[in-house]
Amino acid sequence: MKIQSYRFGHIEIDGNSYRDDVKLIGEKVVPGWWRSQGHLVQLKDVQDLLNADAEICIFGTGAYGSMRVSEAVISELQNRGIQVLIERTESACDTYNRLLQDGKKLVAGLHLSC
Repeated sequence: MKIQSYRFGHIEIDGNSYRDDVKLIGEKVVPGWWRSQGHLVQLKDVQDLLNADAEICIFGTGAYGSMRVSEAVISELQNRGIQVLIERTESACDTYNRLLQDGKKLVAGLHLSC
């Protein structure tokens, strides 16, 4: 599942366009990812990412880096042996594609706007 393009408020994955935040889990896109506290990712917002078979979890924090990932989320992922990468979304998309090409098992949570 390749990310073809990203720009503010828009992402294209495998030929499909999305305008809301997304989570990527294996070969599945979960559109319309809303967090209970907007720009703060908490454990209840990422249970599916936590339970996925992944080596690396990538968070795209938006075009300007407005989204934050709570320490609880980072700690829980690391405790499950999952490496955590947090980058602005443009960079996170590039990292995702590169690591996918390297054969890594990935999950991601991508904030598309601010």
